[in-house]
Amino acid sequence: MVRLSFFAMAMFANLAMSVAGPINTETYRELTNGFGQTGACRGNGGGGDRVDSRYRILPTQAECETVCDDDSGCVAYAYSGNGDCVIYGSGQDGTCSLTVDTGELDRYHNFNSCGECYQDGAVVEDALVKSLCGICSKETPAELTASLSVCSTVGGLWTEAAWTAGTWEDPPAGWAGDSYTHLTQYGSTNVHTISVAESYGCFDKVHEDGQATCTGSTADGSSCQTSFEDRRTSTQCPEGCTFYPRNGSHGPYCDGLASDGETSCIEGFETTDVFSEESCLAIDSQCVYVPAIAWTQPPATIHAPPADLGPGWQDVIRASVTTGDCTGRDSLPQCKGKDNLAGFEYGVCRLDTAGALNGENVNQKYCKNCINTNGDQVNLDEKACAQACLDDPSGSCIGFSHADNANCIVYGVNGEHYLRHPGDLDNQWLGYTLHDEPCIADKIPIGCTPKFNTIKMNTKFVCRHLNRDNTRWLAWGEATGSEEITVELTVTPSLSDPVGVKDFTQEMMNELRIKMASVAMVDADKDVSLEIGEGDQDGHVKVTFTIQAPSNVIIPMTAMINTILVSKSRDGALYFHSKLTTDNALQNSGELIPKAGHIAGILVKGMRHNLVDKSKELHTTKWSELSPTSACSVARNLIRIDPVDPEPVILPDELASGALRNMYNYLHL
Repeated sequence: MVRLSFFAMAMFANLAMSVAGPINTETYRELTNGFGQTGACRGNGGGGDRVDSRYRILPTQAECETVCDDDSGCVAYAYSGNGDCVIYGSGQDGTCSLTVDTGELDRYHNFNSCGECYQDGAVVEDALVKSLCGICSKETPAELTASLSVCSTVGGLWTEAAWTAGTWEDPPAGWAGDSYTHLTQYGSTNVHTISVAESYGCFDKVHEDGQATCTGSTADGSSCQTSFEDRRTSTQCPEGCTFYPRNGSHGPYCDGLASDGETSCIEGFETTDVFSEESCLAIDSQCVYVPAIAWTQPPATIHAPPADLGPGWQDVIRASVTTGDCTGRDSLPQCKGKDNLAGFEYGVCRLDTAGALNGENVNQKYCKNCINTNGDQVNLDEKACAQACLDDPSGSCIGFSHADNANCIVYGVNGEHYLRHPGDLDNQWLGYTLHDEPCIADKIPIGCTPKFNTIKMNTKFVCRHLNRDNTRWLAWGEATGSEEITVELTVTPSLSDPVGVKDFTQEMMNELRIKMASVAMVDADKDVSLEIGEGDQDGHVKVTFTIQAPSNVIIPMTAMINTILVSKSRDGALYFHSKLTTDNALQNSGELIPKAGHIAGILVKGMRHNLVDKSKELHTTKWSELSPTSACSVARNLIRIDPVDPEPVILPDELASGALRNMYNYLHL
């Protein structure tokens, strides 16, 4: 079974909702991939040809279409069944002050390129972003553009030139900008194709901007373009495809599904002779043919050299022998002439699994525009994404993958169910759960999958992990102050035999402190004290741990203990069934808890961030079998229900796999 977060479940449910065609069919045309499938808008280059855009949630497609109607710079819009409205066109993502000075909208089209590079007093036109503004002391691979990152991979010294930044102005309030951020070339300014994504529809407003056109007027004053479009007939449509005659501002076109199942109805139509230069000039000698905009696949980019994240963090995660295999990786320039790149340091975090060339995925969540507690956009740089990992309300972040100015992916235990981070109510993470849950430490949580220690090679990303012992807490900074976290175990008789305080031996108490210290990743002798006392009801025993935590880590430590012992309900009891933490500790061995005892509840009391203002506040969570008699009350006590972050929903594998695939379409990962 696959466990999906509440938001993922809602998204899955919406996948069944189809977006209707455009409201105004004379102005807008719905685009497909030429095989009848719909999705998010793209330029002529297809999936990789992102067009600058702005995004927000709007209740209806009509509202989204109206926004595009009223915006002269909108060339198309996309709308999804769950309310996503995306407006495409140059400048939709925001504007740079340098555009006003020069009039070059495309040159400064995103916040990364809002600046000018100067070398020896002259503008370096090819240095579109700061990371390209400099010179490498060594020759770099011809397939790669010389940059700080590429220079580091060949052992060169990068000398920075002068970068003068402009001022970037975000899109209107309520909208989030999405810039095409490739380092070496502009994105398309036209929409003409799609990236397939279920529940999405792309509605093109200016379709001819992606086709060959015929400009000017004939001798009698008629439009060359209109005559050019009128030469298109159903005979140019591949067999099985549907021909659509002129409608409003849209010329005739062809779409649907070809009989052979292999020919694109759109591409097959637009490559016929009626779109040629000869066809245009045959109309009138005064007509001028303009070929369709050609998309050039950009050269590979590479992430900035791994940053020094300080204590608490492991060195950058590298490719293993399995994931470093260069077989079939012709698109990776570093593989040229090599059989294996074990040790390669650029890629996306993965499990190292025998036979899995790309490794295997684990539980994670993703966001581009979210803000960390330092006030930085999480995709800004490696350190900003690292802070998002430390901010995770689950306290269980294990590591992250980061792509410069493009992506922050956080991995952990239950973190995918916390879709908002403290102080950032305007943005939401997208979480999803796969079969594998990575380990915070050895066998913690119970059932976790080890070997989360490699990468899927990808030059755009770096993968970083927190340490998996008590040095993990150093990532939150130098220890300051001391505060207490309380963990209470309620022990009841398992059957008829009673259990009492005197049944706990000194050895049991010592082992309980050691086990609690291993869960909290602290020192048992210095940081954990234990008290055994009578419970709240006759015949019950209360085991109370007091954990001394530095003030700067009490919030993530409370959250991590809650994730391990409370959020998984009865699984929390298994840690105290034996000295050795194993997946098979379903029966109480009597080593830590008297054989006649049964753990009927766990309470964790500590601190958390206030979700709204990031302030520190008291926080208590628990699960318990000791409850009122109503079925509802029992359910609420068996599984902790958080009003902000609901418990996961269980889906059958056959349904969940489709949901996850469609979420990948949405995420464009």
